Amino acid sequence: MNIGDKAPENLGKPYKHRNMMNRKSLLNLWLVTLTICGLAVFSACSDDNNVVQKSGSDFRDTLKTLNWGTDTCFIYGHKTPDVDAVTSALSYAKLMRSLGYNCKAKVSSKMNRETAYISQLFGFDVPELKTSVVPQTRLILTDHGDYAQCVDGAREAIILQKIDHHTEGDIHDADVPYVRREMVGSTNTIIYEMYQELGVPIDRETAHIMLAGILSDTRNLSKSTTCGIDTIVWTALTSQLGLSADSVAKINYAMQEAASSYDGMKDIEIFESDYKNYDMKGHRVGIGSLEYKQSEMNAFMDRMLAVMPEVMAKNNLEMVFAKIDNMVPNPDPTQALSPYIQNGIYFIYYGEGTKEIAEAIFGTSQREGVTYTKEDLSRKQIVPKMEAVIK
Repeated sequence: MNIGDKAPENLGKPYKHRNMMNRKSLLNLWLVTLTICGLAVFSACSDDNNVVQKSGSDFRDTLKTLNWGTDTCFIYGHKTPDVDAVTSALSYAKLMRSLGYNCKAKVSSKMNRETAYISQLFGFDVPELKTSVVPQTRLILTDHGDYAQCVDGAREAIILQKIDHHTEGDIHDADVPYVRREMVGSTNTIIYEMYQELGVPIDRETAHIMLAGILSDTRNLSKSTTCGIDTIVWTALTSQLGLSADSVAKINYAMQEAASSYDGMKDIEIFESDYKNYDMKGHRVGIGSLEYKQSEMNAFMDRMLAVMPEVMAKNNLEMVFAKIDNMVPNPDPTQALSPYIQNGIYFIYYGEGTKEIAEAIFGTSQREGVTYTKEDLSRKQIVPKMEAVIK
């Protein structure tokens, strides 16, 4: 069975947020899309909160009430941006401009190799680097909701909107005029929904941009955070672009190779290639997300543990962690889905109190600084577990 023919197992259910279409209208939209795509089975992806939504016309009315000012509104993903952070800023900036608002995507720090690869392959320009903003700058945030992950100066900026697929961070929903937060696989999935709700056409460039984000954040629908609505959007975008399931799988394969290639990088650059800062109950915490070959894992973990004190000092942190996906070679070389298959994760730690936190979640350390779980967990799944045990 082709990937595109797979019935979705979990239909993404949005978190509680404001200024959106009603539940019945959204369900109708999804059912229509399901019919078009030939997908007929779905179930809830999250049971967290009730949904209060409005129609696309209500969203247009809400936008008119926002404090846009006269200068450009900048749209940012999180610091050390991955593909979804970069592409969600791009696709949402295009949506806002189509509605008549002066918005431009930016990045606050250097992009990773996977982003460089897919932007060149798909032929779209990446946002310009702008590392800080002045007070009263208008901002829209995508793919994050914590000040520690924001562009420098965000605390003194005016945040107009937040479009995200993580749990609520310290930029509280109640403090932002418009929030769209859904626990789905990719921020671009949410933005695709918004294009549909508003009746805004998606051109080929934007389709490529959105698909890039979804491929990266769901690993071509294979991650445990993938929901049915991600599958629906994947199907719609690949159909629009005329891409077969096999060709998309090969693209994903190359993206994963680019993401896991650390050739020529210093160890601290590797650690920070996919890295986020958090404020957890008043504690300054940094968490990296990496992957490495099982055959060389112990040596790699030693290198990452060795740079964690430098990461702590550089970012003024109290605790530093990293999840490292344990990658084993794909036993079937004829399958282009992935060069590697994940076999659990290592969770490494450094700093006072970190051992207790890591062991409370993952059990007894294998050795100092290292825990392990057979579960396939993303960082966004680990963070709530940490917040539940941290004091």
